[in-house]
Amino acid sequence: MGNIIQEMLNGLRLDKIKTFRNMAIVPLFFEAGKGMDYITLREGLESGTLSVNETSVHGSVPELTAVNTGHLPVLILDGEELAGAKQNRAVNTSILIPALSKVNIPVSCTEQGRWSYQTKTFKDSDLIMSHRTRSNRNMSVTMNLVNEGSFHSDQGQVWENIRTEASMANASSSTGAMSHTFEHLRPKLEDYITAFPAVEGQNGFVVLINGRPVGMEMISSPDKYSLLHAKLIRSYATEAVYREGDGSSAEAEQAAKFIKEASLCTFESYPSVGLGEDYRIIGNGMVGSALVADGTVVHCALFRRETAESRRSKMPDGMLDSRRRRESCLGRRMMSQDAEC
Repeated sequence: MGNIIQEMLNGLRLDKIKTFRNMAIVPLFFEAGKGMDYITLREGLESGTLSVNETSVHGSVPELTAVNTGHLPVLILDGEELAGAKQNRAVNTSILIPALSKVNIPVSCTEQGRWSYQTKTFKDSDLIMSHRTRSNRNMSVTMNLVNEGSFHSDQGQVWENIRTEASMANASSSTGAMSHTFEHLRPKLEDYITAFPAVEGQNGFVVLINGRPVGMEMISSPDKYSLLHAKLIRSYATEAVYREGDGSSAEAEQAAKFIKEASLCTFESYPSVGLGEDYRIIGNGMVGSALVADGTVVHCALFRRETAESRRSKMPDGMLDSRRRRESCLGRRMMSQDAEC
């Protein structure tokens, strides 16, 4: 039997491509069924069965505590942002919080300039990190899993990405909050959400920007995907907004090729923070992750990475700092596996 991620990728059905401005979407369907039952972050918080808090009165930047008093697991997606408490955070990897449990979850700060209580507990900000920040953060989490066995991110890189995107969007924030950039871009982002409504039974999509595939999302339950669709479209649409004016035609065959290349990559599994296994996907110039529980791929996210050569061309002359040396090392490992894929 092949790898469960490969089987899922090979079993995806692609719908007709839809295009708006410089972004195109190819809806994905997975006929194998939704698998185990669970609820989303928003459903858990709104029902009162899920609460997310600082780990203590003093707090800890890279961790929060989630308490699930309900009888169904709660799915929190990689990149979903929690707002409030001492500072806003985004979850570092997709997690299924078990029923009737308390779990410390790994997060990244998305609001550098605040460390004081705004609210006692966290709420759903209705945001997922931008495609650009998620891709880079996914890479750093994968590096830490490979090297240290932890789900921590490169927090400095996250802040750098948030500052860069704020500058690109001409947005300002007194606390360096990621949410302020999304709010500044909201009118444009809502146009993309209107242009790409969810299709009945849809499980995910491949996104193309300026004619090139940049990422893929797949969620096992179509019902839960429909609740997360707008968040995910908004995440990718930020990149389309930043790269307006560089458009070229997109074709559905490119999405199929992207999925085929992903299915030939290397998959390494690690124990998840919550239920199941956390898979890391590397090779063919891609990085990604997947959460597998009870024999089901609950969530899979894939991002196209720049080539090693183009990354080096953007680095300053001289000695690379330790973060970039580590990223370059894993990047070479990713590219070296292309021959094996």
